[in-house]
Amino acid sequence: MSAIKFIHAADLHLDSPFLGLKHMPAKLFEKVRESTFTSFSNIITYAIKEKVDFILLSGDLYDEDERSLKAQLKIKKEFERLAEKDIQVYIIHGNHDHMGGKWLDLVWPENVHVFSSHKVEVKEYIKNKIPTAYIYGYSYPERAVHENITSQYIKLEHPNVFHIGMLHGSAEGNKEHDVYCPFKVNDLLSKDFDYWALGHIHKRQVLHEAHPVIAYPGNIQGRHRKESGRKGCYLVEMEEGKVTNTFVSTEVIRWEEIDVSINECQNLSDLIQACERSIENLKRQNKSICLTISFVDSGELANELNSQDLVEDLLDVLNEQHNDQENFVWVVKIIDRTIKPRTTSQKLSTFYQDLENTIESYDEFEEVIEPLKKNPLFRKHIGGYTLEEQKQLLKKAEQLLHRELLQHHEHK
Repeated sequence: MSAIKFIHAADLHLDSPFLGLKHMPAKLFEKVRESTFTSFSNIITYAIKEKVDFILLSGDLYDEDERSLKAQLKIKKEFERLAEKDIQVYIIHGNHDHMGGKWLDLVWPENVHVFSSHKVEVKEYIKNKIPTAYIYGYSYPERAVHENITSQYIKLEHPNVFHIGMLHGSAEGNKEHDVYCPFKVNDLLSKDFDYWALGHIHKRQVLHEAHPVIAYPGNIQGRHRKESGRKGCYLVEMEEGKVTNTFVSTEVIRWEEIDVSINECQNLSDLIQACERSIENLKRQNKSICLTISFVDSGELANELNSQDLVEDLLDVLNEQHNDQENFVWVVKIIDRTIKPRTTSQKLSTFYQDLENTIESYDEFEEVIEPLKKNPLFRKHIGGYTLEEQKQLLKKAEQLLHRELLQHHEHK
């Protein structure tokens, strides 16, 4: 059985509008607006460099069912780059780019293979004139496909061929996105395939690690603060009895969220400096970042941060220094998660004071962690805590209690 190497990507969402960011300077917003295209181009460049056999795109290539001509022309250009290197492309369409949409269709290069929306289809990949992989896939005929279609994936018997399933859908219990083409992991295991190339969930995750590997690569470019961290695709290498998938980061803009403590901040200047230190640390990543800052903990500034005008002023101050660089850090949102005991009832304030007094005089730390000591992982990796570490843990516990109490009080 010949070894093969391919790219597994999904959820390109080309031409995403990036709502809520149009207040950015034009130069920065243009980079953000083009980021889905640039990330996809990065994937194609990487595929050519690695000399892969083919690319699997597991749905939602476009952000809307009315695919823009711009998006189609750009993706066609990338497919033509692959055609020059005899790299095949296999595509299923999902809920965002289903086959029932309206668009001006183009003539695609011969290396592009789109799966049917009528039933699960099987396409044969031939390498060196020998059948090497059977690829199974299904495109959505309309936006919402609610039935489990895994029964339609029927393995064709062939002793020396890899079997790869492509499915755009939701694993049972996953509620991060709308539930379409639901399935159970056992449904996929029962097919005895070698790899399942999933799409739809934007968070990268491996549902099953070996025979078969069942994986979501996540989307290729984060588009808002809930799509944070590294984004890209999987490089998959298969040989008889062995499958490895390696994540490849290709995103252009990275979304990140950090906490900035107000504990040591006596005034707004201190707070701004604390934010700027965090921003400088992020700039060392040499990556453009859309940043959310959460103010946390307690201090003199907690009550002042209620003002929306103040938050907007802080955004302006933090962003005015970072908007003219190729790799920028742009603060898109500030969230106030600080503890404000002065705004609570007198009864609750008294409780806070009692809590602080209790923690200051606390001397039963070892007794509390006694159950942990019985755990072999604790004994192997931790062993014990210094006095300073005990103080830090108690302080963290106090902050967690404050937050829980405050949230409970505000929701009553």
